[in-house]
Amino acid sequence: MQNITSFLLSYVLIYKYLAIFIITYLGAVAFPLPSGTVVMASAAFSTQGYLSFPLVIITGILGNVAGDNTGYWLTRRYGVRALHLLGLKKVVGSEKYQKVHESVNDHPILLIYFSRFMTGIAPTVNVICGTTRLAYKKFITFEFLGECTEVIFFAAVGYIFGANWEYLNEFSWEFWAILLLGIIFTYLFGRFVFKKKKNKI
Repeated sequence: MQNITSFLLSYVLIYKYLAIFIITYLGAVAFPLPSGTVVMASAAFSTQGYLSFPLVIITGILGNVAGDNTGYWLTRRYGVRALHLLGLKKVVGSEKYQKVHESVNDHPILLIYFSRFMTGIAPTVNVICGTTRLAYKKFITFEFLGECTEVIFFAAVGYIFGANWEYLNEFSWEFWAILLLGIIFTYLFGRFVFKKKKNKI
């Protein structure tokens, strides 16, 4: 994976935003590319003047959203056959697919949003949402919110820690998911306490 990341980042330095878009797009469709790592590294590069931090975020979001929508609409229109044609037959036949299928049926909104942080699961969720014909308005709303959160989060980590992004990249996605949930919970809890104190005054 380290070799793949180095290879992809060399293209980011040459082709910049086009490379970021293509990598995040393909990663969102279902190809095993470290798109989160690329966003983090690109944000770190922006601290050295190679890239624009806002454009890294915008490009990352656009690439991810476009990829998610490709997976959703291909399977919604053509069914699982579309994945077979793309050479992704193993995705549908995997045990992970069946488990995620059940989870999407039980908690579609939560899974669509939080799966954006799970590179190996998000494309599967897109496929299932398409094959089960989940309402597009519901899918795009929580998919877009999830991608914005994910890209901004990884970009912020890369920007804040700069040259140390490679060390942080060693952590698994579970760590990042727990950290993000902690930040969201702290924010919501702080708002709740602040609102409660304000009402007492």
